[in-house]
Order: sequence, then C-alpha cells, then structure tokens
Amino acid sequence: MKMDIKNFKHSIKIKVRFSDLDAMRHVNNATFLSYLEEARIAYFKDVLNKPMEGLDFDAVVARIEIDYLQPIILGDEVEILSRVSKIGNKSSDVEHLIMVNRKGNKIIAASAMTKLVSYDYTKLTSFPIPEIVKKQIEKFEKG
Repeated sequence: MKMDIKNFKHSIKIKVRFSDLDAMRHVNNATFLSYLEEARIAYFKDVLNKPMEGLDFDAVVARIEIDYLQPIILGDEVEILSRVSKIGNKSSDVEHLIMVNRKGNKIIAASAMTKLVSYDYTKLTSFPIPEIVKKQIEKFEKG
C-alpha cells in the first residue's frame, strides 16, 4: 500500500502501554488493530460531529489489510493518520498511516486499509450510506 502523508487531514495520538507489547518487546501485531479502531472511531466522531456511543457507527468491518513496516516499541510516540479514500453505495475504504516519532523524525511504522460496510444491527443487513454522511466526509476530505 502506497499512501501519501499529505493526503491525511485527521490524526490521533496513542500512548504505547506496556500491555501492548509482546514477548519480543515490541507492539504486538494484534494491538495494531486496536490502534486502528481507536483512530477510526475518532475520525468518524470528529468528521460527522456527533458523539459516538458504543461501537463505531452503523457499520461493520468487512476487511483489514496491514503492512507492518517498522516495529513500535515502548516509549515511541505513536500518531495515527486517517482518511476515507473511497465511498461507495454501502461501503467505504478508510486508509491509515501509523507513524512513530524517533529522534524528531516521523517514520511510517505501518499502513492499513479498512473496508467498512454500512450495517443495520437490528435488521442484520447492510444498507446504503446516507447522503448526509457521504457529503460530510467528502467536505472534510476536500476541505
């Protein structure tokens, strides 16, 4: 996955906890998924300008791809950049860059893409993404 850092307008910072580490003393690969989840929730909370209760919003994760490029260790400053790169009828692609700051240099530790599908948890079926949601995301990404 090749992503240009200049295309990302949203970011959050995460403090690496000791419990995030594995036996090799770097952040466990499964923990990256938790970092992406936090970034995704923050993105939609901020972009859609509404409080998020419980899970993300009315969507399910259909796919996640992660390219692990550098280990993250205890003491690293982690910043996760997020953007919606594609909005379809019922799904959207959210791209992420997981960055670490080492000695004043920002390094890409991982890149990821999450495909979300709009989902009604009561009817247990997908549904079209509301136009207002599409417009808010497009406005944020182009603004």
